[in-house]
Order: sequence, then structure tokens, then C-alpha cells
Amino acid sequence: MSQSNLYIDIGNSAIKWRTSDSKVFLEDIENFSITALNQSSTAWLSAVAHSDIVQDITTHFETINIIKTQKIFGNLTLSYDDPSMLGADRFLAMLGAINHFPNNPLLVIDIGSAITFDVIDKNGLHHGGLIMPGIKALRGSFEKFKTSDLSVSLKGYANNTDDAWKQGTYSMMISAINHQIESFQSNFSDGVVTICGGKVKEIKKELPKSIELFDNLVLDGLESYSHSMG
Repeated sequence: MSQSNLYIDIGNSAIKWRTSDSKVFLEDIENFSITALNQSSTAWLSAVAHSDIVQDITTHFETINIIKTQKIFGNLTLSYDDPSMLGADRFLAMLGAINHFPNNPLLVIDIGSAITFDVIDKNGLHHGGLIMPGIKALRGSFEKFKTSDLSVSLKGYANNTDDAWKQGTYSMMISAINHQIESFQSNFSDGVVTICGGKVKEIKKELPKSIELFDNLVLDGLESYSHSMG
């Protein structure tokens, strides 16, 4: 078996994984098979759900490191009194952002099933965060209008109810994200906005050009965490 580390991010709806020198693999939860994972002796794992898959992965490797959120790790100090209440994905996304921009205030945005916002100052002190529904939750939030269509684009006002609901929920999401970016930038003139998640490339045209886009900030954080642990 290869001795390289394998980094695995189990989200609500998909799994991503990579080694330090491999491309990123992505699979929907319902289609995932453990045989798809790269061979490795050691795995580093972030999981926000799917304990059954976590259990299968645990038995698949010689060494498995399941990341738990810590109050203080490296240059990051969390504001939560109880760090276990902050998801490992948010914790690792912050570590990944700090690794990319170690001397800047940061707004870390992760667009997934939920959308999370976390603010960190240049000293690594976490100022807190926000959680809001992602586009799937927004689209399904009102029984009369709910839809499974997750397409995203702004086309102005709609002339039918289905499109009006899709446009309205998308506009709500984009407005909330842009408001948080503007608020952060007004408080931190030298701040960097990092944004990651499955919908990033589709919505980037609606966001300020100054933001830094990442496909795999949680995996970056996992790798940074593993290096810190030696």
C-alpha cells in the first residue's frame, strides 16, 4: 500500500477525497463505494453526517484520523465556548483559509447544503459566524412552491410562478452572501474573502471580483491539519 495520506471530506450530499499529489475525486453519497478510495495506509477524515460511511471507512485503513473541532489549533482560536458545536467542516475550512492567507483577516464562506460564514482576524481569532439555508433548503422551504430544481441564475423578474420562486430564492441567497461580504470588507479593509462549495463556479458572476474561490478548502484544511500533527 502507498504510504501517502488520504484526505476525505464527507458532506451532507457528497464525498470528496484526494492524496497530496492526486486530483480531487467527487461522488454523490448515494453512489459512493468505499472501493473507489485511493489505497493508503493513513486517512484523515472530516464528516458532518453519514456515520455508516464513516464506520466503513474506519475499518478500511490501518490508521484513521477523524477530525474533531478544537478550541485552539495552530494559529486559529475559536470564539465558541463549546467547540464541539462548530462543525469540523467549518473548522477545517478556516484552517485551509489561514494556510492560504496567514496574515490577513478572513471571511470564510462555504456554500453547501447550508451556507456558513466565519470571520477571523489577522491574529487568527475567530469572531463568530452565521449559518443560513442553502439553495436546496430554500427551494423546498414553502410547500406551495417547493421544487427540486437547483438551477441558479438571475434573469430578472419572472412571468410564471415556478420561475418567480426559483428567481426569488436565488436572489435571496445571493443578496445574503453579498451583504456579508460588504459588511466584512467595511470592517476589515485588508481582509480576504474566501469562498468554497459546490455552487461556487455557477454563482461567482454574481459576487465581487475580489473574492478568492477555492474548490476544496476543507481538504486543504485537512492537509494543513495533518502536517501540523507531524
